[in-house]
Formats: sequence, structure tokens, C-alpha cells
Amino acid sequence: MTDYAGEQEMELEALEAILMDDLSEYEGMLPPGWTTHGQTYKVHIRPTEEMDGDDGGAGDDELELELLFAHTPQYPDEAPCLKPRSVRGLSDADIRALQSTLDAVVQENLGMAMIYNLVTTSQEWLAQRLRQAAGPDPEAERKRADAEEEARHAAMRAHGHQVTVETFLAWKKKFDAEMAAQKAAVAAADGGGKGGGGGAMGGGGEARITGKAWFLRQAAAGEALSGSEEEDGEESADFDAGAGAQSRSADDDEDDDEDYDFEDDEDEDDEDMLEQLLAEKAAGK
Repeated sequence: MTDYAGEQEMELEALEAILMDDLSEYEGMLPPGWTTHGQTYKVHIRPTEEMDGDDGGAGDDELELELLFAHTPQYPDEAPCLKPRSVRGLSDADIRALQSTLDAVVQENLGMAMIYNLVTTSQEWLAQRLRQAAGPDPEAERKRADAEEEARHAAMRAHGHQVTVETFLAWKKKFDAEMAAQKAAVAAADGGGKGGGGGAMGGGGEARITGKAWFLRQAAAGEALSGSEEEDGEESADFDAGAGAQSRSADDDEDDDEDYDFEDDEDEDDEDMLEQLLAEKAAGK
């Protein structure tokens, strides 16, 4: 058999430790229809802490309420007596909306202690109601949007773009079509250039080609020119090497000729000196 009284007592002890001065016994008139078998309590509820004023106190436009509750004989297997009441800034429609929200939480938590959940739900509801009354904060909205965008990019970086069979086949079909169009454009450009009689230009002009086809033709012509220049460079190098060898051989021959001429000049000088000496001796006699 469930000890409902023991469970209710332990819950009240936990609430007193958590809520402290915000929890107190209620001595006023009970709402109609309540069937209690013990004390009725009230919890003073303000918006969550992040919605409080800078000094931690209530602002001029803040909302407040109190939540009345009492345990029923078979609580928590049955719903407790529960009634929110406005302290400041809440209309009857607001109280009815909050009551509906709390009733849904009660149904979700039957069989377990739920009073603290009901208190936190009331706090969150009150904070949301205060934000609605204050209107959207542009800076907060911007930060929220930035955070959502960053989270979306982080998820994309983590998982990447998902590729399925369908997306791959669609991409391949598009790629094959583009490649076929490029090849056809190049073939048409080459055929128009060789035929010279018809084509888009008409009257003997060269067929007009697309930009991609022109680029491919220029690239091919550049490769052919590069290969021709390399061959010309090799032939030029061979020619320069041969010419250099011939030049060095001619220089050597000239050097030899110059050396030979120098020796001939020396012989001629000696002969002149000998002739002069003989002439002087003859004159002396």
C-alpha cells in the first residue's frame, strides 16, 4: 500500500529547502471545489532570473503571480488542488491560459511528485509573457539569429552535404551533357574553319564559335607552339654548338698563321742585318 502521507511530507520538506521564503502557508479563502485533507500552500512566483531587472528586483512593467496548491488524499497518483492567481500585471485571460498549461503538466506527471515542476513551468510561462509584453529586442533577436546560423553551419561542417544515388545520377547526367556540348562546339568550330563556305557568318566567312570552343582551340594551338619552340630550341642549340666549334677551329688556324708570319719576319730581319754588315766590311777594305 502506498504511503501517500509520507511522500507528501517529503515533498514539502524538499520544497521548503528549495523555495525558502517564496513558499508559505495560505490562510485565506479556498477556491471553490477544492477537496483537501491538509494545509494549503502558496508560492510567490516571479519571472526567471534572466528576466529580472538589473538590480535583481521587480521592474515597473514586471509581472507577478502566486500559485496555490494543496495535496489531495491520493496525491501523487491523483492531481493536486492547483490555482494560479495574479499579483500584478496579469489579466483573467492570462490566468486561464496558465491554468490550462499547468493542467497539462499535471497529467504528464501523475504518479510522481510534481509541485516543483509546476512552479518552474509557471516561472517560464511568466517570463515568456513578459517578453511578449515588452516586444522583441532587436539585439537579442540578432544574437539569436546569429547563434542559429552558426549552429546550422557547424552541423553542415560536421556532416557535409549528403550524396544519394539520385543526386549523383542527376549530377552525372548534367556533367555528361556539358561535356558533350563542349565537344560538339569544338567539332563545329573546327569544321567551320576548314570548310570556309558556310556557317553562322555566311557568305564565305568563318563559322562563329562559342567562347569555350575558342578557348580550347587557343589552348591546343598554344601546346603546339610550345612543342615547336622546343624543337627549334634544340636545333638552334645544335647549330650554335657546331658554329662554335667551327669558329674555334678558324681562330686556331688564324693563331697558327700569325705565329708563322712572326717567325718569317724575324728571318727577314736577320737577313737584312747580315747584308748590311757585309756591305760595311766591303766599304772598309
